[in-house]
Amino acid sequence: MTIDIKAELSAGKTPGELGFVMPAETARHAACWMAWVHDDHADTWGAELPQVQGAFVEIATAISQFERVRVVAHPEVFDEARKLLPPQVDVIALAQDDLWFRDTGPLFVQNEAGQTIGSNLIFNNWGDKFPIEPGDRDIGANLINHLDLPLFQSPLCGEGGGLISDGRGTVITTETCFLNPNRNAGMTKADVERELFHAIGARKVIWLPGDTEEWITDGHIDGVLTFVKPGHVIFEDNPDDNHPHQKVCRENLKALKGQTDADGNEIEITLMNEAYLYDDGSDASATSYVNCYIANGGIVLPKFGTPETDEAAVDVFRQVFPERKIVQVDIRNVCWNGGGIHCMTQQQPA
Repeated sequence: MTIDIKAELSAGKTPGELGFVMPAETARHAACWMAWVHDDHADTWGAELPQVQGAFVEIATAISQFERVRVVAHPEVFDEARKLLPPQVDVIALAQDDLWFRDTGPLFVQNEAGQTIGSNLIFNNWGDKFPIEPGDRDIGANLINHLDLPLFQSPLCGEGGGLISDGRGTVITTETCFLNPNRNAGMTKADVERELFHAIGARKVIWLPGDTEEWITDGHIDGVLTFVKPGHVIFEDNPDDNHPHQKVCRENLKALKGQTDADGNEIEITLMNEAYLYDDGSDASATSYVNCYIANGGIVLPKFGTPETDEAAVDVFRQVFPERKIVQVDIRNVCWNGGGIHCMTQQQPA
């Protein structure tokens, strides 16, 4: 049974109170949203911008094999985006200023009747680390308005890459992100859990320690694990005893073991190695394979040019997603600046 969502939201109800939940990324998608990368800040991409745009085109093209891809491009660079992207990819003129659309864009939640709400968190550029541009501040609400969907604005500050949902009310996140004073100063776990219920229907929040050394996102969960299905995740480990990230991986793994989801089922963990052999000299490089895009019938997986881990990652994903086609795309032209394929994308549920 459908409801008058806008009337209910206007009356002060929240998505969680109305029975809406953020679907799992493995659920069917209407589209994949991305944001065209352009030289909005001189020191962001610099002379590397053409290579970054080339990688963007490769990723968008790979995803378009499986589902509709829709790219928001700032009106000033709309013509450039339309020229460089393949014809099967839609381009929509909306002001935006950053490649990492998982974080700047909106979240989508649905009820059992298939009705959809755009649920928007407050984006403050990863804890006010960089000057906030109007396009990034407003793109979440502006896209939802463009789609003519009901909009819920959460008072919670955070990013889509900082949480992951199983589609049944279980959400996994990290303490270093949502409990960080640079986002939600003074809020407790209970406060954040309450707002995650209201915004995306979270019934159970599993907290992992996160990563105090990852200085851009403060340890987003989408570089740690991804759901295979409710009650089952792929978790990335680092097997190198001399690698500084091993301790972070092991602390998060320790915190996850024995956890149960919103339905009381213990979380099954499939382990795989991150791209620990890859080193480009950047202290911000995202070397995660789970930072991928799970599409309709396929998975677009990062590739780092280190065959030992690249091929092993494909094997793991084939094992747990036997029904999906795996496509790898080299992301070395973008990962050095702190993100991967998941960071660049946001799924809109069907």
